[in-house]
Amino acid sequence: MSSSFRTGSHQLGFTLMEVLIAVTITSVIGLGVWQILSGIMTSRERVDVLAESFDDLQRAMLMLERDLTQAVNRPARDIYGDFQFSLTSREDDFALILTRQGWRIPPIDTGTTRSTLQRVAWEFTGDELRRRFWPLVDQGYEDNSTEILLLEDVLAFDIRFLGDENAWQSAWPPDQVLANLNPMARPDVPLPAGVEITLEHERFGKLVRTFVLPDFEPEAAQAMLNQTNQAAEQADEETPEPEEGAPEGTEQPGGAG
Repeated sequence: MSSSFRTGSHQLGFTLMEVLIAVTITSVIGLGVWQILSGIMTSRERVDVLAESFDDLQRAMLMLERDLTQAVNRPARDIYGDFQFSLTSREDDFALILTRQGWRIPPIDTGTTRSTLQRVAWEFTGDELRRRFWPLVDQGYEDNSTEILLLEDVLAFDIRFLGDENAWQSAWPPDQVLANLNPMARPDVPLPAGVEITLEHERFGKLVRTFVLPDFEPEAAQAMLNQTNQAAEQADEETPEPEEGAPEGTEQPGGAG
């Protein structure tokens, strides 16, 4: 009886081989689950980074649109008292400077009084797009501006301006306008009809936006932009491409009529 009892008790447990097999199977399953969870977490982090970059891009383009569509023809003065153009791309430190309206007035209880006009500058550092603004249109002796980093991983930031003759200008004011200006007088330069922004981003590629400036009638300015863009597209389509041979079924010069 005692020997049979011992034999039966040994059959109720697991052998060392069975334990090793069970541990191995559990480890393989756990490793697979860990890899799946790690992949999910990595994908989530990538999605969050992409979403944050896209939000930054949208915010930058929205602020750029607000600045341009609320631009006003109000020249400013620098720290030396010299006049600056209301909108210009000829400053060395900035890609674009302009005066805009629509700046919200702070509440009365704050004790801050200022105009609704704002002097704004856009700076492209080579890989970052920054926006700077001043509390007053005419600058004082101290630089009390505020700078905001809007977008990173920017590869290019180019600006074109649509002039009176439906011609795109790489800089504003144009050279012919600068030649006729008195450097000591208040500059009387109209705003361009439109501004084209080309932004190339490392992740989102090339983006092109065209804005109508409010110094013109919106409908007329938009029609001018559409006409100019359509003419450029037609010119590209009509440009003949070199062909290796004449296509079948086409008549050669001098053929029968």
